Amino acid sequence: MNRRIKAPLGSYKYIAGLFSAIFSLLISGCNNSFGPDGLRGTHPLYNEAIVSTINEQFVQNIVRLHYRDPTFFLDVSNVAATLKLEFSGGLYQSSLGSGSDILKLNALSTYSTQPTISYSPLQGENFVKSMLSPIPVEALFSLIASGWNGGRVFGVCVERVNGLENAPSASGPTPSLAPEKDQPFNRLMELMVKAVDNKVVMLHADPKTKEPMLGISASPDHSAVTSEIKQLLGLDENIDIYRINGEFTKPRPDTVSIRTRSLMSIMFYLSHHVDSPELHKQEGLVTVTRDKHGTEFDWGKTAAGKSFHILQSDTYPEKAFVAIPYRGYWFYLADNDLESKSTFMLLTQLFRLEAGAAKSVGPALTIPLR
Repeated sequence: MNRRIKAPLGSYKYIAGLFSAIFSLLISGCNNSFGPDGLRGTHPLYNEAIVSTINEQFVQNIVRLHYRDPTFFLDVSNVAATLKLEFSGGLYQSSLGSGSDILKLNALSTYSTQPTISYSPLQGENFVKSMLSPIPVEALFSLIASGWNGGRVFGVCVERVNGLENAPSASGPTPSLAPEKDQPFNRLMELMVKAVDNKVVMLHADPKTKEPMLGISASPDHSAVTSEIKQLLGLDENIDIYRINGEFTKPRPDTVSIRTRSLMSIMFYLSHHVDSPELHKQEGLVTVTRDKHGTEFDWGKTAAGKSFHILQSDTYPEKAFVAIPYRGYWFYLADNDLESKSTFMLLTQLFRLEAGAAKSVGPALTIPLR
């Protein structure tokens, strides 16, 4: 900003006052960028950016598993932003030769923000154990008690209940042979949703041993549902409280044996319902699962596949909730696919619940952004 001022050389008080007024105007114009207003302006942006990158990381790792590529997790361990405001000014004198002088006043303010983001790799023994350890049954019932749909929780997280299988071969890399015998389990999930919603199936704790117990009450209004559940599980229909364990070698009519999946197994299970480009199938980059007749299997028929689906596109999808580029194509969750978004949210909550306590091991990568 340049401004000509005609004043006697001795008018320093006048000049100082002018400087003060100009700098006051500059500072008042920047007030909205500092203090509480600065926090309001930057906090939502950083929050949104971190959530978006975490979501993209989850989708990317699921797609990696579909291609049998190694997964890797980075955690945003720290975000720091420095707000900087600098002022500079100058006063220049030139003489007109007639007893008067011209003073040239320059004033400049500069505002900048310097964010620094630190990333930490999630690895090491504790993290690996948390990814490979079966999720506790109590955690599943806690999720259901908090409002999660029982069919979604059990359909994704449970591999087997008594003699009913939920695609156990899907807990690892994509199998070449389609899972069988999953229809009874799918029927059990339909019944369990009704039973849990009507509070006729609930988790209890043994008063003495504190071990988990499953209660299936004999409600007259829902007797058909509870009776079919007990028949599917091979339980004694004359009792209402059943022990819960993970022992399958000795089935008992008073016990519900539940085998849960680990976080990694859940991610593998979800990765099978990822659409693949035909070219990648032809080149053998992905496993094509087929049934006993040689027909390509539809993973959307499984308990997890019904609630989760990653789509594929040659170009960037406009209506995507999360989209990532991978191997020359785009993979994404559709923004209007509420079932997939709900299961994706469940996965992120399970990750925080089971792996969130694991400390990152290794050096942190700190990147200053300019």
